[in-house]
Amino acid sequence: MDDTIKVTSIHIVAGLVAALLSAALTAGWFGFKNDVFAFFVAVIILYFVGQFSQKIAGEEISGFSQWLWDGIAPFFFTWVISYTLFVMYL
Repeated sequence: MDDTIKVTSIHIVAGLVAALLSAALTAGWFGFKNDVFAFFVAVIILYFVGQFSQKIAGEEISGFSQWLWDGIAPFFFTWVISYTLFVMYL
């Protein structure tokens, strides 16, 4: 499988997980409500997923532009759309 597909699919799955955790923090499932902390949880997850993907892809994916379109953008769009749906319907 191509490294670009691996990195993108890992970031999409992580975006779904981050959206669920962010929605849980926004809705108060953990006993408190904090939208700012929900955002920072998503950013922290993005950082660690990026580090994990760097280990998998190695030198095949390099440069900020490629990381932006293969990792950050899919994560962000998945997170925003899923977060909105989870907050509205859960």
